[in-house]
Order: sequence, then C-alpha cells, then structure tokens
Amino acid sequence: MRTYSIKELENISGTKAHTIRIWEQRYNLLSPQRTQTGIRFYNNDDLKKILSTVVLIKAGLKISKIAQLSPDNMHLELAKINDSTIISDLKIELVISNLLEAGLSYDEAKINIEFEKFNAISDTVTLFKQVIYPLLVRIGMMWGVDDINTLQEHFISNCIRQKLLHELNNLPIPNSNDDQIVLFLPENETHEIGLLFSNYLLRKANIKTIYLGQQVPVTNLIPFIKEQKIKKAIGFISIFPGEDKLNRILNTLSKECSKTDFYWNSSVVNTVIIQKMKNHHILKNMEDIQEKIIDSLKG
Repeated sequence: MRTYSIKELENISGTKAHTIRIWEQRYNLLSPQRTQTGIRFYNNDDLKKILSTVVLIKAGLKISKIAQLSPDNMHLELAKINDSTIISDLKIELVISNLLEAGLSYDEAKINIEFEKFNAISDTVTLFKQVIYPLLVRIGMMWGVDDINTLQEHFISNCIRQKLLHELNNLPIPNSNDDQIVLFLPENETHEIGLLFSNYLLRKANIKTIYLGQQVPVTNLIPFIKEQKIKKAIGFISIFPGEDKLNRILNTLSKECSKTDFYWNSSVVNTVIIQKMKNHHILKNMEDIQEKIIDSLKG
C-alpha cells in the first residue's frame, strides 16, 4: 500500500499542510503513523478521508462535526451529494475526488462506477469538460511535484482512454467522405486523450474522421493527406520537441500540404508562429473545435 507525506496530501487535496496538522491535533481527524525519525506518513484511507472532508466542508459542514462522523455516517453525508441529480460544483468536486482516490488505488471498477453514475444524469461532453479535464489538470499538477508516480498516471489515463473509446464505439460511422478530417499525434507523442475527445466531438456531429492516433511520422502523413485530398487535420503536441523541430514540422506541412488546414492545441505550439502561416490554426479550447471546425462545415 502506498503511503503519502503531509506535503503530498496538501497537493492532492488542495488543503494546506498547516490546516491538516490542525485538523489532526485539535479534532483528531487523522492518526498518521510515523517513521523512526518522527516524520508523519499517511495511507490510502487517510487520503480518502481528507478528500471527503474537503467536499463536506464545501457542503457547509464544520470540521468539528466532520471529525466526529463514523465512516458510515461520513459515507451517508457524501451520498446525499453523490445521489443528487443536479450537477452542482459540489457534486463535480466529489466526482473528481472519487476518481482521483480510485485512480491512485488502481481501482478500475470504482472509476467505471463514477463514470456511469455521472453519465446517468449528464452526457459525455459534460463529463469530459467538467470532470475529466479538471481531473487531468490536477494530475498534471501532481506530476509536476512528484505526487503521482508514472504507473498511477498511466493507469488513470488509460481508464479515461477506455471510456472515450467506449463512447466512440457507440457512435455510428458517418457514410459520407466529404470533408473528412484526419486526427494525429506527431512522432514521440503518446498522450491522446485530448485528440480522442476531439474525435468524439466530430463524430458526434456526424463528421467523418480518420483517426491515425499516436506517433505519426510527418514523412508518412504528407503523401496520405495528398492522396486522400484531406482539407482539415487536427494534431496535438503535449511534449515540446524544441523550437527548431517544431518549426520544421509546421513549415514542412505548410509547404507540402498547402491546401490543408491544420489545427493544433495551444499548450505547446506558439501562437505567434502559427499566425505567420496561413494554413495553421490554434485550438485554445474544446469550444474552438465547435466554432472553428464543426460550425464551419455545417454552415
């Protein structure tokens, strides 16, 4: 079982370590174990309790009351929020906390249950925008300070990936080949959740897509685009390849595929560079896919 430092609890829960210590000392909320040198460490149950406490405080309960709740009564208080059919900020916070706790514990069944419960009162687009995207942002922050290990990050990402693939498989494949869009990740790129969701939005709008996926060499992509007469392509870059390599990719595609419009995510690709190229465009958010691509094709 993985253990956590108080600093890791702070980063995962968003609660200051000083506050967590007060909750321990004044209200006996947690009973951490200690190393031989006296350093606190916490287990998965402690993590779950902290995440639950944060949600209940946002629900209006006082810490003095929360600390006195038995595990069953805490579960009942959380169930009041979880069972609500109203998608409130509080409910979203609880779902994110539940997914995070389940992911850190490698609990795929619980992750799927959370997805199913949220989908029962909403749709996949809302799930991604209000739950999955904020969850990924939080995981990214944890990754940046080493509060989540590689296996945990891969596990959570693959659970999300499987969910998106399941939803994609439930959509009919459009018959028309008009205005079909290619989606790809360049070489050395493997983070495809954003690209998969883009594919879902397009397919849901009944737009034909060709999903090429991870690590697509530009030398293979260019003749394919020309042969298929592709007018639009979406590429995501998560890992900065270096300015020279990025410029080389963009310039090559611009020169060799001048009749194709390329759309890129804004996290790595420089907007200033893009603005100098007529056939390259930035997608600042998922709404841009609707406005810049779907609406233009439907209009």
